Amino acid sequence: MIANAPFMPADPTERFTVIFRALQRSVADNGYRLKIHGPLIVLIWNYLARQIARFARIASRPPQSPRTRTRAPKPVEREPVTAKPKPPLTLPRGFAWLIRLLPNGPATVVAGAAARADLQLFMEDPIVLDLLATHPSLGRILRPLHTMLGLRPPQIIKRPRKPRSEPTGEPNPRPKRPRPKRQPDFMAQYKVNPDGSIDFTPEQLRDILGPPPPPVPPWHHPFVPSFDAKKMWRKGPRG
Repeated sequence: MIANAPFMPADPTERFTVIFRALQRSVADNGYRLKIHGPLIVLIWNYLARQIARFARIASRPPQSPRTRTRAPKPVEREPVTAKPKPPLTLPRGFAWLIRLLPNGPATVVAGAAARADLQLFMEDPIVLDLLATHPSLGRILRPLHTMLGLRPPQIIKRPRKPRSEPTGEPNPRPKRPRPKRQPDFMAQYKVNPDGSIDFTPEQLRDILGPPPPPVPPWHHPFVPSFDAKKMWRKGPRG
């Protein structure tokens, strides 16, 4: 039996909390039945808890204008950065990865479809749209949640495209690559007849076949008798 949907408050922060607290409970309740790896369920729970806390913290700040990122000047000397070891288990990636993680059963209805529909209604609320207009940094929280549930993020939270650099009149000079030297044709050193046969010189045959074998000593020659053995065979008396 599926419980009735909880009452949705008007405050965007409380409404966001209600939607994803329900998603947390649905994943935790149905994860064991669907044989989802236990540490992965904990990762999903902690991830959603962090997003709920971040949303409440950012929404409580005063309105802010969209900031433009400026690249800081590169330092002359940098300290060597040691690569951090990758954790043994991370959240899946890809479009609608949570929907694909819960393949069948009521978990799909409760955890996937319900949260997806609630998030769509949440993004259509005028109060939420006003909040996103004054707090654009909330898009960093909502974009991965849309991807997780298989939704395309609306225009208000999409990342602004970088402006294309205008082409200047002068083309960028590119250094010419040195051409590799052409290797001589291998068959040019041989005389090829019209019928396809090749006439080799003694030097070429020596290079191909190697030096001739040494002469065989006389004691290694096969024995060839100098007489007729058949004539010398003594036949026995005839009966």
